[in-house]
Amino acid sequence: MDMVSVKINSNDLDSFTHSTVVSTDGTTIGYQSIGKGPSLIVIHGALSTSNDFTKFAQELSNSFTVHVMDRRGRGMSGPLGIDYSIRKECEDVKSVQEATGANYVFGHSYGGLVTLEAARTNTFKKMAVYEPGVSIKSIPTDWDWLPEYENDMNKKDFRGAFASFVRGSGHTPLKRLPKWYAKFILRLVIRGNHWNQIENLLPENLIEHREVKRLESTFPNYQMIDANVLLISGGKSPDSVHQMIRALDETISRTQTLILPNLDHLAPDNKYAPVEVAQHVKRYFLS
Repeated sequence: MDMVSVKINSNDLDSFTHSTVVSTDGTTIGYQSIGKGPSLIVIHGALSTSNDFTKFAQELSNSFTVHVMDRRGRGMSGPLGIDYSIRKECEDVKSVQEATGANYVFGHSYGGLVTLEAARTNTFKKMAVYEPGVSIKSIPTDWDWLPEYENDMNKKDFRGAFASFVRGSGHTPLKRLPKWYAKFILRLVIRGNHWNQIENLLPENLIEHREVKRLESTFPNYQMIDANVLLISGGKSPDSVHQMIRALDETISRTQTLILPNLDHLAPDNKYAPVEVAQHVKRYFLS
C-alpha cells in the first residue's frame, strides 16, 4: 500500500503527521495521525473533515496512535467518484487499516454508518460509534427533504439546501419551524469559515444521504459484526436516535450502550464536547 508521511508541527503532543494511501479504485485517501500506542482510526461525518476531530484525537493520543481519516470528497482525499457507494468508503477504511495496523475504530454520524458497514468485512478488536447514520425505518415523507435539497442545489440556493437538510435530518427543533425562518436562523449562527466548509461539502452531503436512504432497514446485516461495539448517543438527541441505538444493540452480538446526558448529535466535533466523548471512548477501548 503506497503511503506518504510528512510531519507538520514540532510539539510532540500537539503535532500531527499527514499521510496518504491509495484505495482500491485508485483514489487517494488522506489521514492525519497523532499519539503513541495501538492504532485507532477515526471516521468523521457528512459535513466534516479530519480537521474537525483534532481535539478528539488529542484526548486519545496518550493511549493510542490516532489516525483521523479525511473521507473521500474532502480534505487530503480524492473525490467521491461517479460510481460512489458505501462500498467505496469500506475500501478506503480497509486501505487505512492495512497501512496503520489499526484494531480500533471510532465513527461519528455518517462515519458511524461507514464504520458499521466496514466491520462486516474488516476485522476490528473494538469499535465505538456515536449516533451512526443508520436509518432503521421511515415513512415516505421522511425523505421529502432530499429532492427539495437537490432542487435548492440546482438553483444554487446553498443556504436553502442546508436548511432543507437540517430540518429533514431531525436532529434539531428547527424541524418544527417554517423553512424560511430556519434558513434565517442558520444564516445568523453559521457564518465565516464554518459556513464555507459546509457550503463546499453540500454536494457530497446529498450523495451520501442518498446512500443512507438506500441502506434503510438493512441493519440486520450487522448481525455478522464480530467486534465489541460501544453504541453512544447524546441525551439531548431525539427519540428516533435512541430507537436506532436500541435496534443496533439488539442486532449486534457484543455491545454496550452509553447515553451522555448533556450532549447532542454534534458532540465529538471540535466545536462541541470532543474531550468528554473521547474520555468515554478511551475508557472503553482500554477496558
